[in-house]
Amino acid sequence: MRRTMRGLIVGLVGWMILSLPAAAGNQDGITVSKDGQQTTAKPARQFVRSSFEPPSGLVKIYDNGSKYSLGVYWCCNGWTISGTGSQLGFQAAEAMAFTPSANATVTRIGLAISYISGDNEVAVSLNADSGGLPGASLASFTVSNLPDLGGCCTTEIENVSGIAVTAGTQYWVVVQTTTPDSTTWAAWNENDTNQTTQPFAYQNSQQGSGWFPTEGILGAFGVAGKMP
Repeated sequence: MRRTMRGLIVGLVGWMILSLPAAAGNQDGITVSKDGQQTTAKPARQFVRSSFEPPSGLVKIYDNGSKYSLGVYWCCNGWTISGTGSQLGFQAAEAMAFTPSANATVTRIGLAISYISGDNEVAVSLNADSGGLPGASLASFTVSNLPDLGGCCTTEIENVSGIAVTAGTQYWVVVQTTTPDSTTWAAWNENDTNQTTQPFAYQNSQQGSGWFPTEGILGAFGVAGKMP
């Protein structure tokens, strides 16, 4: 199943506009694509420069954040993260892959995740690969107090216990709700570095269980750690 690279222009045929209460992420004009996979907000024109750059002593394993002066990712469009208790009424999760160029130990993961409504938290994990889709979780953590969708560009950085990764082997960063019936509706912001269609994976309870391969602009994230 394919999801288009962008499809972001408000008013595009096939989009469904939701009327949300003012408390829904403190944002007006939130839209969701007809298949529920992409969530979009009007720009709030609030820019906070942040990045996935690792501190001294750590090396960059993967990073698709941009060097653009107003933000390291696209402020206002992302891939849907939701639980069955959310306003959307279905569960959605997203997974982005990376392949280390050298053996390393992951100790730090950064993401661009934005809040819309419900519980203001998501679960993040580093997963092994299983036949080209996310496999077993190697490390996990919860991120809360997410910034509102439409602002830019705060990044959520978490330290993890050292997880060894092997050069040339694919791994996944997975974002989902903390429970399947969560009220969370959030979005994994798209990066604005490689504006090309690339493979990733998603879950959507409307379409069945398990992970599905797809293509689109990747969610913004960075992975850092130490070399052996």
